This record gives sequence, structure tokens and C-alpha cells, in this order.
Amino acid sequence: MNISIDLDNFGKSFNIYMKTDYPGHDRAYQRRQNNPEYAGWMKHEELEEDWQLSWQPLMQKPAFPKQGKLLELGCGAGNISIYFAQAGYDVTGVDIAPTAINWAIQNAAKANVNVNFIQGDVLKLTEIPDASFDLALDGRCLHCIIGSDRLLFLQTAHRILRPGGILIINTMCNYILTTTKFHNFDPQTRCTIYNGIATRYIGYSNDILQEIIEAKFLVLNAEFLSPRHNEGGELQVIAEKR
Repeated sequence: MNISIDLDNFGKSFNIYMKTDYPGHDRAYQRRQNNPEYAGWMKHEELEEDWQLSWQPLMQKPAFPKQGKLLELGCGAGNISIYFAQAGYDVTGVDIAPTAINWAIQNAAKANVNVNFIQGDVLKLTEIPDASFDLALDGRCLHCIIGSDRLLFLQTAHRILRPGGILIINTMCNYILTTTKFHNFDPQTRCTIYNGIATRYIGYSNDILQEIIEAKFLVLNAEFLSPRHNEGGELQVIAEKR
């Protein structure tokens, strides 16, 4: 797929076409599932740390609903969905990668929790009726979405939320450390590019917030998290469907 990106750089408008391969994430999940160190996209010890340092503090924010029907967008192997189910939410997880969904079903069975996992495209979610969820949660899927597809992602999240529903975003932003694995970062497009394929968008936090606002969400809370380990910073957002 070729994606058009409109960039405003020093007053000049750029129109850049980026190639994407969203279904290619399945190959990455196949490799990880064959490695016992991995619980999903993350290693076991990284997952527990991430839950404690990223998600639990976010859940304590007053704007974060304490219950409800939750859809995780790009759920991967279901690890975050499972944590939220254990916390009392009614959870559905969706991902484009069949390997990830099969792994998620296995992980939920091992954890003895009830989560509905479905394979689907987060840009469309034709399987999900309008206004059917209280929360839509982006557990680091949005930074894998490139160019004009990002608006489709946000518009789809808006569609499946009930009036007053809440969108939760946790996405890479601002910068990456020069020592990280993201050595193929292109500062003009703000994308990491491997073999001609754009794999991550690491935009500026203000630009990401503007995207959310333009998709008809009201930002209730936004916070920048400093880098941990060899990763870049992250933007956490709680926004309400208008």
C-alpha cells in the first residue's frame, strides 16, 4: 500500500508517498512466538514493568473510566487486553495479524480470563457496530499507522465509541535515542523506514494531539513520558468523543 503524507516543513508543503506493510506484523509475531522469552510483542519481564509504569498510573487519572466495555486496537498477543480484563473491564481485542490473535486466545486461556479476540483491520473495523464501546484503547498501535491512514484509524475509533466514549492513546513521539534499534529514522517524514517500507511514525506530540482533535475528540488529559531503556519518549492521551 502507498500512503500519501502531507508535510509542512519551514513553510513548504511536501507530498511524500510511503509504502506500508501492516499485514507484515504477522511475521514478527511468528518469530516472537517461537522464542520463549517473549510473552507477545514484549518479553515477559518488560511486559510486567510496562503495566506497572505505563498503564497503572494512566488508569488512576480521573478522566480514565473505571469500568466499561473496552476495545483494544492492535491488541497483538493480547497481553494488555488480559490485564484490563483482570481489572474488571469487558474487553475485546482486535489485530490484523492472525498469529497474534491465535496467541492472544492462548494467553487468555492460560490466564483464565474471558476476552473476545477478533482478527480485523483497525482502519475499518467492519466487524464492529457503531457506538458499541465505552473505551477504545491504543496500546501502541497508532505509531505503526502511517500518513493519511492515521485519520482513518482515529475516525474508526470515533465511530465505534458511544457518545461521550473515551479514547486512550499511548504512542511514541518527539524523538528517539540515537543508540536505539530505530537507526533507520527519517527526520523529514518522521518515520522509520526499512527496505523502503515505513514502519513507525514518531511525530511531535503537538502534531499528534492536533490529529486527535481534528478527528472530533476533546483532549481531557495529555502527558509526555520520558524514555525508558533504549526507547524514545511516549505520549499518553485521554480524549472524549465529541
